[in-house]
Amino acid sequence: MVSGSNRDTPSGTDLLRPSGIDFETLVKLGNEAIVMIGLDGAPAYISPAAERLFGWSAEKLADHLSDLVYLASPDADADHLHQILCGSANAQSPLPHADLQLRSAFGPLVWAEVSTHLLRDGSGTAYAFAVYFRSISKRKELESLLDAATQTDPLTGLLNRRAFEEGLKREWAIALREKTHTSLIKVSLDRFEALAEHFGPDAAEDCLTKVAETLKETARRPADIAARTATAEFSLLLPRTHQMGAETISAYLHVAIQDLGIPNPDNTAGNGIMTASVGAACAVVEQTGISESCEMILAAAENCVFQARQEGGNRVKTVLNHLTR
Repeated sequence: MVSGSNRDTPSGTDLLRPSGIDFETLVKLGNEAIVMIGLDGAPAYISPAAERLFGWSAEKLADHLSDLVYLASPDADADHLHQILCGSANAQSPLPHADLQLRSAFGPLVWAEVSTHLLRDGSGTAYAFAVYFRSISKRKELESLLDAATQTDPLTGLLNRRAFEEGLKREWAIALREKTHTSLIKVSLDRFEALAEHFGPDAAEDCLTKVAETLKETARRPADIAARTATAEFSLLLPRTHQMGAETISAYLHVAIQDLGIPNPDNTAGNGIMTASVGAACAVVEQTGISESCEMILAAAENCVFQARQEGGNRVKTVLNHLTR
């Protein structure tokens, strides 16, 4: 066994270091898009990967650099990158390193992981920025699918309770700020447990699916939110909807569910078919500075449902709340 050797042997680094390196070829072979841009915003180099990522030729991409960054909301990294690409950045400003949305020739925005480096010459003077873009569109797509899966009821395709409550908080904040009406409708299926026991789980799931389709057809506006918030309970949030609208839609849902004609022999209140107890609450913000949380309108709608069930079910109860300071 050889324990060692005194021969002079080149290191691994020396073996891999040729006398001349074609760095441009190495860059062209890579998938990471690179843009080198002067402090004045003049592009000095645009890699082929940048052309593939954004869909423009190098010449046209150079013309689009100033509006490449999608500035939808306050974002320091997006602002700094925009300044770099426009030639208005201060060399002393923070260098952006973030996941950002960017415009492209394809139409849809593209997601990219962006990192930026300040280039200096031998004397230490800054002369350009090197901006690296790495596509993360597939990762963002997977994240979006995962997020949707965690917010959706797998049986009905409606939002689940957690997603509904998040949406309610969001829309409630808007209503308080803009002093608008907000309506919340709760739909509780009468004697649903009896239907499941009588016909089995398949019939119960079919019932829930049909009722969910009715809510989907009702929640047509972009801001409307339809959700399954309990085993046999559904919720419908209607932003900027007055009391008359809430009453009309509640009455429609009550009749539409009954018209589905789903057999439920033990539901005496509905003459042997599936019916619903519907509760609706409408909140009207009359002044600014309201401190009440969205729990108020949620509790009001739930109380209406409770009253409807206490009175035998298969009916609609509504309440109007004026929020004043």
